[in-house]
Amino acid sequence: MLRKLSNDMKWVLWPFSLLYGLITSLRNYAYDKGVKKVYRSSIYTINIGNLTVGGTGKTPHIEYLVRLLNSHFQVAILSRGYGRKTKGFGQASNSSTANEIGDEPLQLYGKFGDKVPVYVCEKRAQGLQEIELRTPDTQIILLDDAFQHRAILPNLNLLLTDYGRLFYNDHILPMGLLRESKQGAKRANAVIVTKCPELTKEDKSQIIKEIHRYTQPNTPIFFSTFDYALPIPYFDSNPHLEYNSTCWLVSGIAQPRTFEQAASDFFTLKGHSAMGDHHAFTEEEVRKWAKISEDNPILTTEKDWVKIKPILVKLSFMKPQFYYWPVQVKFDTNDFDNFILTEVKQRILV
Repeated sequence: MLRKLSNDMKWVLWPFSLLYGLITSLRNYAYDKGVKKVYRSSIYTINIGNLTVGGTGKTPHIEYLVRLLNSHFQVAILSRGYGRKTKGFGQASNSSTANEIGDEPLQLYGKFGDKVPVYVCEKRAQGLQEIELRTPDTQIILLDDAFQHRAILPNLNLLLTDYGRLFYNDHILPMGLLRESKQGAKRANAVIVTKCPELTKEDKSQIIKEIHRYTQPNTPIFFSTFDYALPIPYFDSNPHLEYNSTCWLVSGIAQPRTFEQAASDFFTLKGHSAMGDHHAFTEEEVRKWAKISEDNPILTTEKDWVKIKPILVKLSFMKPQFYYWPVQVKFDTNDFDNFILTEVKQRILV
């Protein structure tokens, strides 16, 4: 789990951040100048990425784009499949596990797999070529977390930045959480500030001003937030978990504090087992939480649900009270929808 460093410790790490920034800048320069080859797919590609390590809300925004675009176009999703124990190109199926394709692709397949194919490949150029060959009727490919994957050139680059960790206030790894220099934002065709509280017009104007210091002029900036639904039981036999109930949190995500803060607004929390991002849950852990759930229902994220439920089934634990908390992205205006649909239709329907 990523933790905030003290100011003194940060400055101790400054030389290492300087070196890391130099390496990534040289790499970007090589791609910008054509020294390294870049692949552009014949299929329209939209990348959803960030400058920060983990936790900006990429998966819910991919889900939002699927819902927005799938009724108009043939859409596919391509992810690296972070955390999987396999290599190469693969397609999600009903028998797929998180070990085979990764937890986030499995979550996306669970929601959209009957309509939108979900693929994984750590080498995105290879993945794009496989999709072109196998399903040439595909019109749009949504690329999960490929902002630093410079070997491909998306048609549309969407940069996400978490309101609680705005990239322009951060530093390069390991001093901060940036994967590359803030100037990398110049590659963005649009920026989305995610997980926003209610903001005034002045708040937004200040954020836009700061972001535009690093982007191309007039790059559109959008603001989104998370909309939480009622928790859903892992098993139909469990009663519903109503708001204001007492529960225990379990999470294996990049920003567990965000999950905990949101949950504390709706529930009484007895504890939180916060594991590392993409955590591989064990039977021993699940047994422990099943015991806890006798007195306090367990609430997890959707990303954790796709890994914990199979273990409960394997252990024949169908009665413990486990729930996952669905989250959807919501934008403050229709501007983002209009921007995406206009961009896509101009490129595809010509």
